[in-house]
Amino acid sequence: MTKDTIKNLALILLLGITIFSVIRYASELRARFRLEDNLTQAQSEISVLTQQKQNLLQKLEKEQKLNEQLTQRNVNLKAYLIASKGRIRRFFQENTKIQDELGDINAKFEILKAENRALIDIHKRIYVENEQFKVKMGSVAELKKAIKELKASKRKGAGWQIEGNRGFLIKDGHLTSEKVKIEVTPVPGKSM
Repeated sequence: MTKDTIKNLALILLLGITIFSVIRYASELRARFRLEDNLTQAQSEISVLTQQKQNLLQKLEKEQKLNEQLTQRNVNLKAYLIASKGRIRRFFQENTKIQDELGDINAKFEILKAENRALIDIHKRIYVENEQFKVKMGSVAELKKAIKELKASKRKGAGWQIEGNRGFLIKDGHLTSEKVKIEVTPVPGKSM
């Protein structure tokens, strides 16, 4: 492999990692902004419902003063109040659920930030190594030395000493397996 090929492969790898990180970061940001919008909508609905609850409580006080005259109306308002409390309870439960989800998303976002920082550190380290290789391989003497080291490591790691019999029954005058008996029998019914 040439130096340019290695450099191109390293750049492609780094660009791939960078693009993947940017896309992943952007999708997480979009999800976070969506959740924040949902949370603000839920909070505005909660404030509206809180205001409605306060209005209902004021109406209830007025109706209690007129209890003797408007008994039937009071029963209807109590039913309406129970339904409102149920809705408020559901909204509070949904709000708690949304807050929990937002906490989970924030935790995931922090993890992604940490992963992003780690990827940036890896990128910096690879860049420094690449620069060191450029400096090292910039001179002819260093390049010859690296080629000699590569050839020596290939000789050592190329497996010049292969274990086993390499498929031979007899190797160096010795049997490499148990005794082999080969029998040849003529086909019955045919004459010579």
